[in-house]
Amino acid sequence: MKKILVLPFALALALLWLTPKNAHAAPARVAITTPSQLVEVVNNLRIANGLAPLVMHSILMQTAQSQADYMAATGIVTHSRPSGTYTQQLLNLGFPLAGDLSLGGFRSENILNTYGPLDWNGVPAAWADAQHMNTMLSGNFSHIGAGVSQSGDSYYYAVDTAAVTSSGQQQEAASSVLTSVPSSGDAGISQFMVPVTLNTPNPEGNVFHKVQYGQSLWSIAIEYGTTIKNIQALNNLGEDSTVYQGQELLVMTGATQSALPTVEATLTLPVTETLMPTVAVVETIVPTQPTQTIAPIEEEKTSSKSTSSRLLVVILIVAAFVGAGMAVWLIRDPGN
Repeated sequence: MKKILVLPFALALALLWLTPKNAHAAPARVAITTPSQLVEVVNNLRIANGLAPLVMHSILMQTAQSQADYMAATGIVTHSRPSGTYTQQLLNLGFPLAGDLSLGGFRSENILNTYGPLDWNGVPAAWADAQHMNTMLSGNFSHIGAGVSQSGDSYYYAVDTAAVTSSGQQQEAASSVLTSVPSSGDAGISQFMVPVTLNTPNPEGNVFHKVQYGQSLWSIAIEYGTTIKNIQALNNLGEDSTVYQGQELLVMTGATQSALPTVEATLTLPVTETLMPTVAVVETIVPTQPTQTIAPIEEEKTSSKSTSSRLLVVILIVAAFVGAGMAVWLIRDPGN
C-alpha cells in the first residue's frame, strides 16, 4: 500500500524536474526590425505608465520612415531634412498639426542608430532622458509613426509623434509656414517641452503648478518626483492626461517648506565672503620676525649692563681695601 502511495508522488517529482526551466521565464527581448514593432513597444511603454496608446497615422509613418532612410543613406544621425523643416514636411503632406505653428507645432521626434537590430529591453539609454521620454509619453500627442532602415550592419530608427487639431483640418497658418524660409536647425525634439520650474509648498503643505504652453502631465510629474496617476487623482482628472496652458494643478500634498538647496547656497555665500578678509588679515599680522629679532638684542644689552655693574662693584671693593690700608699706614705711629 505504501509503495502505491509513493509511486504517484515520485512521478510528480520527476515531471516537475523534467519541466523546461524556461517555462515561466520572462518574455524574450524584442529585436526591433520593423516600424510596427517600434510603435508597439512605445505604446506598451505608455500603457505601463497609465497612458492611452497613440494611434498610428499614415503621414507620421511616412515622415519617420523617410527620415530613417535619409539617415541610413547619409550615415548621419540627424533631425534635419533634405529640404524644409520637420514641421513643413508634416504640413506639406497634409497633416493637421495642432499647436502654435510659428513655433513648430505639437510634434516631436526621437532618432537612434545601433549596430545590429535594436534590442528593446526597456527604454534605450539614449532615449531615457526627460525630453526623449516626453516624445513617447507626452499626453499632448495623439498619433505616432515609426521608421526603420538598415545600411550594412547599422540600423537607423525614427519615432515621430504629434497632435492633430480638434477639427481634423489644417490651421490657416499652415500656408504661411510652408512658404517661410526653413530654419537651419530644425530640432526634432519638441520645441514645446518647456522646462518645468518647481514651486514651493504653501503653508498647508500643498504644491501647485501652473501649466505653461507645451508642458505635459508627464514632464510635470517627472520634475516634481511624482507620478501621472497621483496628479490625476489629486485633480479628479480620471484617466484624462491632457492639460492646458494656464491650468493650475495640485501636484503634491503634505510637503514640507524646507529651504531649497539654492537658497542654502545663497545664505552660506556671505559668510564665506566675510571670513575670507579676516583670514587674510590674520595672515598679514601673524609674522613676528621683527619682535624675534629685537628680543635677543635687548637681552645682550641687559647682559652687558650687568657685567659692567659687577666690574664697577669689584673696583669699588678693591678701592675700599686699598683706601683702608693707606689710612692705617698714615695713622700708625712713625716711631714704631
